[in-house]
Amino acid sequence: QAILAPALRRLLRAPRRPGPGAEPAAMAMKTQPIARGEAIELNLEDMTVEQGLELIEVERVQPLLKYLKTGVFQNKTNMTFMKAYSVVVQFGDRQPQSVKLYSYYRKVIGEYCQEAAGQLAGCTGEELLTRLADFWEKHTILTFWMQRVFQYLDRFFTKNSQDDPDLFTTALREFQEHVYAKIKDSCVRAVVDAINRERNGQEVDREVVRLVMEMFCTIGDDQPRIAKHKEFGGDRLVWVSVMRDRYKADFESKFLLETADFYKSKVAGWLAEYSCVEMLKEIARRIEEEESRLKRYLDQSSDEALRTVLQRELILNTARRLVDMDSGCDSMFVQRKRDGLALMYRLFRREPAMLSLMTEVMEPYIERRCGAIVDDQQRIDNPPSYIEQVLELKAELEDMMANCFDNDSAFQKARNRALEKVLNKDSRCATYLAIFCDIQLKKGLKGRCEEDTTSLVNQVISLFVHLRDKDIFLHCYKKHLSRRLLNRQSVSNDAEDAFITKLKVECGQQAIQKLVAMFTDMTLSEQLQERYNRLSHGGSPGGVAHEVRVLQTNAWPEKADELTIVPCEEMVECISAFEQFYNAAHSGRKLRWIYNMGQAELATRCFQRRHSVVVHTFQCLVLVLFNKKEQLTFGDIVKSTGLSREECHRQVLSMAVAKHRLLKYDGEAKRLEDATVLSINEGFVHDRVKVIVSLIKEKEKVVETTATEAPVERRHIVDAAIVRIMKSRKKLDHNSLLDEVFRQCVLFTPQPSQIKTQIENLIDREFLKRDAEKRNVYVYLP
Repeated sequence: QAILAPALRRLLRAPRRPGPGAEPAAMAMKTQPIARGEAIELNLEDMTVEQGLELIEVERVQPLLKYLKTGVFQNKTNMTFMKAYSVVVQFGDRQPQSVKLYSYYRKVIGEYCQEAAGQLAGCTGEELLTRLADFWEKHTILTFWMQRVFQYLDRFFTKNSQDDPDLFTTALREFQEHVYAKIKDSCVRAVVDAINRERNGQEVDREVVRLVMEMFCTIGDDQPRIAKHKEFGGDRLVWVSVMRDRYKADFESKFLLETADFYKSKVAGWLAEYSCVEMLKEIARRIEEEESRLKRYLDQSSDEALRTVLQRELILNTARRLVDMDSGCDSMFVQRKRDGLALMYRLFRREPAMLSLMTEVMEPYIERRCGAIVDDQQRIDNPPSYIEQVLELKAELEDMMANCFDNDSAFQKARNRALEKVLNKDSRCATYLAIFCDIQLKKGLKGRCEEDTTSLVNQVISLFVHLRDKDIFLHCYKKHLSRRLLNRQSVSNDAEDAFITKLKVECGQQAIQKLVAMFTDMTLSEQLQERYNRLSHGGSPGGVAHEVRVLQTNAWPEKADELTIVPCEEMVECISAFEQFYNAAHSGRKLRWIYNMGQAELATRCFQRRHSVVVHTFQCLVLVLFNKKEQLTFGDIVKSTGLSREECHRQVLSMAVAKHRLLKYDGEAKRLEDATVLSINEGFVHDRVKVIVSLIKEKEKVVETTATEAPVERRHIVDAAIVRIMKSRKKLDHNSLLDEVFRQCVLFTPQPSQIKTQIENLIDREFLKRDAEKRNVYVYLP
């Protein structure tokens, strides 16, 4: 409109020739309705500013003021607006006339505000808010349409004047002076009371409160404006402002104090009346309501301040009491109230410092749950059940971490601390976990799908991560793996590979290289056996078919027998044939035979029916002796086989007193003396043709071996770590060296005393020396 003003002025200054029946030019200023598109004839050049203001008064201002009182806008056409606007354009470029136009604009709005102030006098509470909201809305309408008529003044007059602000600001200041200054305090009180009524469940007119909030936000702004917002049902005029000084000082400060007092009194009642879960739900509901209230009619600038007050009164000041209630955090853990725990976490997460109150309760709870498993003697006597219960607890905790605590790192660390504190009291869990893996890989995973296998592997590895004695687990796992591979008991090569891959990720390549070497040896042995079977004897020299596995000495836990075993003639012939074949293919290698890991299948003709008997290699040596004599004393058997007395007693007794009684002797005692005479039990009968004879187990042998061998290997690892660190750092103080050793020993956690002992040992062996000036500093000796 400002750009088109000069052209419009020329159009209005050139009156049109009256047509037939047209009114005379003197009647052109009458306020009769004019159809759209009909020309307007105004003699603006001869018009004075007073006449122009009279035209504006009649054509625009009075109808507008009447509309604000009655809701009916008479004579509302574009032509009336154009007449009024043309007058402003005509006189808006001249300083004296501009002052009169500006003063008139200010006078109209000021008088309207004074009238409204009189109507608001004496009003309080809800009546005050209703009337004030109605007047603010009408003041907005008045200002918007008055500014449109007089907006030409903002192009030059107000911009070049230091004392006269723009039209929107002038209208706002008139309102502030005549209305706001008089009702401010009572208005704030009324708004706060209305909000508190809504908090207590009563109905309030939210649109009224929104308009009053708009007034608080707009007052005091130095560059306000009014804009049209399109809404369902029509347009709405809204003040747009940036500054919130008066809103903050006059309303928000008092509102926040009232909010704090309101919830202080509420919390006191809730604590006496509600359980922990009920109070958590009430707190969550109240916070949600306040956030909704903020979006509906409070200003967004109050978001942070209001949140601070709410969280202080509803969370910070109540968190400890909530946690310590009889129905509080510990009770919810024990009763497994997941929804209550999740709600408490979501609320406490608003104040992260409060989360430690929950983790302080969760850690002892997990320790009690885990301790009930690891200290139960029945489960201690049953390693698979022991590990299954631990894995179930671990899965339950994982589910709780995900569903209740969004996998929060603080809760995961607390869970890890609790589990590791209980599980690492001794090395039992590491040993039992290896036994559990062995059972699963031998028969537990039989017939299970790939998804179940992957899930089991992940569960085992997730528990393995918490163990500090990882080297003990690997030591036991290696022994069980060797037996599975040599006896062909593994049900799934994919599962074996999955375990090795996961262990490599957790422990590194160096820790599992011997396990990988074991698989490599088995593959090479199968290829070697195929070539051996292609010889002239077909792999059966002397008619005895046999298989041989060639193992690397350092990769496998099995060691060659120190005793001088006397193999039978058939074995000697097989051993000789294989050594001849192997030495022809490999030079410079020596084979040492491990008899105690083998099995033999014997065809029998001494029983009532023919059987094929599968026995241990040592049992085979015993049974073959009866091909030459019908009766043998136990002393003769020990001497003929070369076995130790204890081992021979175990092997023979397994065939004499167990359910597969291949041998018999006089007496019922389970103790064989040198003079005890044994013979073949010709009355042996079995339902199956192929009979597998089980062997009496050695008691506690595995546990004792683990306890004695693992510390020796640990000393070597600590030595290597110390030398590696000092070689790169050259000079290092004691505490720094300890930290580096702890960081590099990933398979176990060495004790400081153990590290100190190994440092002294390396000093004696001249790998290190102490600094001459500082005794706690070590120097590497190249």
